[in-house]
Amino acid sequence: MADYRTEGGRELTYGIKQGTPEQPLITIITSTFNAARDLHWTIESIRSQTYPNIQWIIADGASQDDTVDILKANEDVIDYWFSEPDSGIYDAWNKAIPYIKGEWVQFLGAGDELYCTTTYEAVTDVLKFVEIDTLLIYGNTHLIDSSRHEIQKIKRPWTEIKGTWCGFLPTLPMHPEVFHRQIIFHSETFDSQNYKIAADALLLLNVIESCEPIYFDVPVVKMLEGGVSSNINTMIRALEETRKIFAYKKYKIPFKHLYKEKIKLICKKILINIFPQIGVCFIFSCFRALKYRNIKWIYRK
Repeated sequence: MADYRTEGGRELTYGIKQGTPEQPLITIITSTFNAARDLHWTIESIRSQTYPNIQWIIADGASQDDTVDILKANEDVIDYWFSEPDSGIYDAWNKAIPYIKGEWVQFLGAGDELYCTTTYEAVTDVLKFVEIDTLLIYGNTHLIDSSRHEIQKIKRPWTEIKGTWCGFLPTLPMHPEVFHRQIIFHSETFDSQNYKIAADALLLLNVIESCEPIYFDVPVVKMLEGGVSSNINTMIRALEETRKIFAYKKYKIPFKHLYKEKIKLICKKILINIFPQIGVCFIFSCFRALKYRNIKWIYRK
């Protein structure tokens, strides 16, 4: 793995784009590591946007596949990219934050897509009317599998999820569907030292404590499924980190919900000890499909 930094992008040749009150500059940040297989979906999605004022920053973790070559070949749509070793996605995002020039910031994963060619047109129709003290707005997510088939539509208005709980934390929007006002990052970064999976949740919780998010009913992103439930080690780490945030925030969860979550945690640990990874992931996918009836199928071997 290279221990030096390489960089490139449209900004180095043509300068920084400028937004307007009617069409504010939106910054997209993407972290990559050996993402050559899926990155082209994100590239074409952003390239096809009819909205002109987009700054796309890619923080690559010294990929060893063709990722860097792909970045170099697509500098017409990538405003700034750099490649150097990092300690994970949140470390990469933190390194990208100083280069933000947009008024609003979205974090997209490699392989995620904006929902359609006019997504940002629809988003900015909302952004230009929000109050100056609004720090977060969010829309809807469509979950897709590795074959790009839609498996779930996630639509969670704030009025419906406020005051509810998901695991050991308050229910939050899906992070790729969230637009963050740039001023947030003057005082907030992602805690990459203590969290490898849940640092984005912690940041959202910190911001929401001072300013509730605004929901708008617009499909924002096609998010590539393959997260926590697809890997046992990741699942265990996620549980540990959310419990750590729960303790740090000193949340007072309703006893009935806390009792239910502890029972679920015990059951998961038992399943993990009894079954191999494929079996556990299959079982969790079945439960998830029963809980969310609009899921077409989750598990992929």
